[in-house]
Amino acid sequence: MSQPQPIITAGRACVRLIEDADALLGYRPAWTEALLSRLVRALYRRRLRSLVAALPPEVSAEILAASEKLGGPVRGFGEN
Repeated sequence: MSQPQPIITAGRACVRLIEDADALLGYRPAWTEALLSRLVRALYRRRLRSLVAALPPEVSAEILAASEKLGGPVRGFGEN
């Protein structure tokens, strides 16, 4: 069975966006940037959760493995 590559690519993009928003927030941006970064992070965490919940475990694992290559588990993924 071939893997749904567009879904994996979209999931990995969500992982990168979450991690990049975390990195930007670490630089103590202006309040407007911080607000937008938190919004983007929350939006893509929600999207990633829904993707992972709807996909077979092996595809979800491949998406979340992108984070391991970038430097660790997806931060905040287990948070509500």
